Amino acid sequence: MNSSRNSTLLPLALLALSCLTAHADELDTLQFSAQENILYDSNVFRLSNSVQPQTLLGTSDRSDVIETTTLGLKLDKHYGLQRFVLDVNAANYHYNRFSFLNFTAYNYAAAWHWSFTPELHGILSTDRREYIDYSADVQSSALINHRTDRSTVLDAEYDLGGAWHVVGGAYNRTSTSSVTTVYEGDYRITGGDAGLRYVFPSGTSITYRFKSDQGQYTGLPATTVFATNFSDRENEFKFDWAPTGRTTLGARVSYFERLNDGLATRNYSGIIGDFDAAYALTAKTSITAGLARNLYSYQTNTDSYFIQNSVYIGSTWKATEKTAFVLRAQHFWLNFAGPLPGFAPDDRQDQVTQSLMSVEWQPIRALKVIGSLLHDVRSSNVPGDDYTSNGISITAVASF
Repeated sequence: MNSSRNSTLLPLALLALSCLTAHADELDTLQFSAQENILYDSNVFRLSNSVQPQTLLGTSDRSDVIETTTLGLKLDKHYGLQRFVLDVNAANYHYNRFSFLNFTAYNYAAAWHWSFTPELHGILSTDRREYIDYSADVQSSALINHRTDRSTVLDAEYDLGGAWHVVGGAYNRTSTSSVTTVYEGDYRITGGDAGLRYVFPSGTSITYRFKSDQGQYTGLPATTVFATNFSDRENEFKFDWAPTGRTTLGARVSYFERLNDGLATRNYSGIIGDFDAAYALTAKTSITAGLARNLYSYQTNTDSYFIQNSVYIGSTWKATEKTAFVLRAQHFWLNFAGPLPGFAPDDRQDQVTQSLMSVEWQPIRALKVIGSLLHDVRSSNVPGDDYTSNGISITAVASF
């Protein structure tokens, strides 16, 4: 599904915490956690250097210190062939200078890894995620957008015997924003998929899925220039391969098509996909890298969608049993297209670079401390759409 870019462009706080999952301990059946994060952000509203903050904010300061307190619970329980996983948390964001931005996010993810027989199995999952969406173009309004994504997904797989498996599923997804925009409106999507998977004796697999769904953008003005109802079609091929014990490769290639009811000029289609690789240089050092291409809806008079190409590279060095160093950098190219009849294309082109350097220290199993340096910059050929933000973050996570 290609309606929003939010899962790709990460805010500084998420970049700072992205390394947590990569080194998490095996869960106990029931685990509680408490997390405190202090982040200095040099440009909270992602304002362009050409903008005077005094005019929009009533202060010359662009920066703030954000304190985030998170309490969470995780459950991982097996009953015979069944497995139940639950992860819930509440995160309170407190801004020292711009206190009107304070909010509490409630998030959850629950999954039933079901198995009726060893041959017929799958996952039924539901989740809710609320986060700060810095990809929303609301800088000139001195606003910060809170986006809430919800999804319920059923995946099923049946082993036909030998190498062939039948796969399929159904899904419902919604996304809402705290700031009303027309170019990246709220949406809901319901659909399903079906296909085949071939698994080689080595464990390498190739999967084909046909996906079809119906969706609606909500909260848009009732005019003829904005698409509201739409349908998506996608033919997807996915490849997973572990050529050696140190290397894993994954690739996905799809042809994606969006058709907007009654507004064909907003339609778009093309090849999308991604490639990811992970390599363990030594027992203590690993490298990850990848690239991706996606299409996203973006409705203005001069644009209907944009193409996003991206590349990333990361490395983790576990210097000791208690200390690890993490580096990650990612770069995005955004090209906007699809003007309405009578409007000239604006040929907007953006580039976004995000990078992270962090050190982790885990003195005991139940405690981890992370310090991070962060950088987030966007350039654009549209005046006023550029920004630069730097951050320093420290996080303490206790689990018990």
